[in-house]
Amino acid sequence: MNEPLQPHAAPPVPWVTSDHHERVPDTSMLPGSEKAPPAAVASLNRVVHAAHDAVDRLAGSAAPKVRQLGESLSGAEASLRETAHQMGTTRDEWAEALRGTVRRHPLSAVAAAMALGALIVRVRR
Repeated sequence: MNEPLQPHAAPPVPWVTSDHHERVPDTSMLPGSEKAPPAAVASLNRVVHAAHDAVDRLAGSAAPKVRQLGESLSGAEASLRETAHQMGTTRDEWAEALRGTVRRHPLSAVAAAMALGALIVRVRR
């Protein structure tokens, strides 16, 4: 039970030794093979070419849509930037107008702030 664990010995691999030479079948695609590739390889080549053609057709039909989407997104981005700029300008104008009102009528501003605070407290209850 207290024996040390030893890893299982891996079976010998035949291709590691130099005395084990196995001939590659003649139907291989290796250089020097005299025979033509098997029918399965030819079928696989047809399928691969058909897949490449399908991907090319999809890419060709998708490219205009992607371009159109990019153009509309760029237009939307410009519109959003303009709207954000206008809102920032409006915010600054309102803040400046409010500062001017508070400077001209400080007591009214304090009374309005207290009334607004009381209203918020009453609504939250």
